[in-house]
Amino acid sequence: MAVSEQVFDPVEALFATLEDAWQVISSAYDVSNCLPDLQTLFARANLSAPQQGAEAVVAAMLMEVTESIGRFSPWYKMSARAFGLTTVRTGASNRSQWVLAPEAVQRWQSQIDPIAEVIHRYSGLIKAMVLVDDLMQDIPGDPCVTAHCNCSPAHAIQIRQSVLEKAEILCNKCHQPYISTYI
Repeated sequence: MAVSEQVFDPVEALFATLEDAWQVISSAYDVSNCLPDLQTLFARANLSAPQQGAEAVVAAMLMEVTESIGRFSPWYKMSARAFGLTTVRTGASNRSQWVLAPEAVQRWQSQIDPIAEVIHRYSGLIKAMVLVDDLMQDIPGDPCVTAHCNCSPAHAIQIRQSVLEKAEILCNKCHQPYISTYI
């Protein structure tokens, strides 16, 4: 008799948590868009502080909601504060950033807590997924290059310049980084 083993997948747990929060938040405003991408959700999230990171993710969800409100919705002409968003000035750059207002933190706490838990448990995975998504983006003006290692004869790979600049890619034979030459 075979015993079926269930394999826990942290990626599925992450997306299920985000999807659950998105469903609750988007349905509160009659928005039916798909879950925003990870880069959008985690752009301003501090993954070393799970509660703050989760609040940033919920703020990003609310920003996406505000951009998706239909013309005939009663929310169409509402201010950002009506959605629970407020601006703060950050750091030495003195730039504005959208964050959750205190009443929104209270309102969305049942969505913030599970997101904070997955950030706490899987922050490394989230960082890796956001990095990979960022590296895979097709950016206009980002040339494809041929990069060579130090082997003799050298191995060559074709890769986008931005990927080569953001991630040091090492040859598995000579353990030296690939260096680019434009195609």
